[in-house]
Amino acid sequence: MNNQFEMFNGFIRKYVKITENELQDLNDKCRIVHFSKGDIIIKAGVTNHYFYFINKGIVKYYIDNEEGYTRVYNFRTENMTLAGYGPYNYKDNLKALMSVKCIEDCEMIQVSMEVLNYVVENYTSGERLGRYMAEAHVVELVNYIVDRDSKSIIEKYNALEGSFTNIHQRIPQYLIASYLGITPVHLSNLKKSRKG
Repeated sequence: MNNQFEMFNGFIRKYVKITENELQDLNDKCRIVHFSKGDIIIKAGVTNHYFYFINKGIVKYYIDNEEGYTRVYNFRTENMTLAGYGPYNYKDNLKALMSVKCIEDCEMIQVSMEVLNYVVENYTSGERLGRYMAEAHVVELVNYIVDRDSKSIIEKYNALEGSFTNIHQRIPQYLIASYLGITPVHLSNLKKSRKG
């Protein structure tokens, strides 16, 4: 099998039993795509027709408000998936709730919603895989809301550091501050207080 699909295939095998023929069929229906730092992959308010698996790179989920302020809601990196936080039935033609932008150059596996529906309808464990992919994003969004309203800034910061290796080398501090809902100065003071 194609080496570029190795991580993707391992991710799928972790959640469902899938035959080698089904896995090869899925790989054949997917595309390897490359994005540059700064590229917008998914735009809020626009219909998203794809699901992605990140082989390399890091992205941010965000919303720009009417005042021009960007609020970062999440980051995704290698061995993670991304989509528009909406139902995955391409026939629904639903619009993405958040935008997704590359923080680094990225290599991803692009899966069309048509292919996801084909998998759900034709593979032995397709329905389970489709349900897992949809539920994983909904659970992540709910957890974000709960954490935002119940955890302290320091708890959120520690959790972020625990979730992403080398976060300070890969993500600009102003984006981390936006994710935490604080100013870059407040983040700088927070980091200094942890060292002292």
